[in-house]
Amino acid sequence: MNTRPPPDPRAGRIRDLIVALLEDGSAGAGSPLGGAAPSGDPLDDALAGLEALSREVAAMRSSFAEANRRLTELMEVIVALVSFDYEKKASISDKNDIFDGMASGLNMLGEELSVTTVSKAHIDNIIESMSELLVVTDKGARIRTVNQAACDLSGLSKEELIAQPIDLLFEDLSATDLIETGGVRDQERSCRVKGGKRVPVAFSAAVMRDKRGAPEGLVCVARDLTEQKRIEEERWRFREAIQRQSIILEELSTPLIPITDDILVMPLIGTVDEQRAVQIVDTLLQGIAARGAKVAIIDITGIRAMEQPGVSGILRAVQAARLVGAEVALTGIRPEVARLLVAQGYDFRAIKTFGSLQNGVVHALSQDRDMNRRGARK
Repeated sequence: MNTRPPPDPRAGRIRDLIVALLEDGSAGAGSPLGGAAPSGDPLDDALAGLEALSREVAAMRSSFAEANRRLTELMEVIVALVSFDYEKKASISDKNDIFDGMASGLNMLGEELSVTTVSKAHIDNIIESMSELLVVTDKGARIRTVNQAACDLSGLSKEELIAQPIDLLFEDLSATDLIETGGVRDQERSCRVKGGKRVPVAFSAAVMRDKRGAPEGLVCVARDLTEQKRIEEERWRFREAIQRQSIILEELSTPLIPITDDILVMPLIGTVDEQRAVQIVDTLLQGIAARGAKVAIIDITGIRAMEQPGVSGILRAVQAARLVGAEVALTGIRPEVARLLVAQGYDFRAIKTFGSLQNGVVHALSQDRDMNRRGARK
């Protein structure tokens, strides 16, 4: 009668945690297991969930990188517009999303500004509508203009900012260096806010010049990175959690169970590929060496499917166990697995094979008693 060890309750708990994470995300196409129906095997369900999480994280990373690139491009166009450079254009994709709408609007604005007389009220309206902090300085690095976003981020009023040095907001900022180098783009800096707190920002600056090309000051744009930093920290914590869960799954997928001091049983469940075959060999050898086991039983009753790489891996585990002095028994062999084993041309006279784990354990216990008796008589 075939027997198999009861499922480890930790595997079900891991699966439930992964499913809970997926239910808050977008992966799965209607199923928390990545579109697949639950298999009934907690380890398989957990692995399916991990694959769905991996796809979701990859999609989020790609989407975030694209959004960041588009925002950077739009900021460059805005800096050009407030510097009276109407030639720079933002690219428009075929997605027809909010970035395309903003890009189209900025391009139209640039074309309009290039052929019309722009009023100060119109420019002020553009500046005040920006969600990014905007600061314009004179060539002495004193603030001449700020928008409402700068006031909101810093917690200071326009009256408190106008005529103050730019390093009131961005400490250790050298306007001279920026003018000499022609500005900077997307440099991560900190912005000082009221109360002494520092806020991480992506800082860009362009040199504003007069008609003769002489520098008149700086146009500085900064984007608050607080939310981006929070998302990055969550992503790192998420990645660490996935890594920890992967380690737990590896331990659960290849358990090593001591029956006596001299007998170890390794019940294999699921599928055996090349990577898992390496893990089986390592786990088995470490267990035999640590306990000084004389008999190792590899039970493949729970293997759903096995192809040539898996068979080769199990035979390597058998050979490795014999090399360190342990007798090996292979149990739970089904007809299709037997055909694959025979096709390998392995000499099975060196190992014991049994149709069920129960028979293999009975045989190993009998041999263990015989060896103990012989040892006692000596």
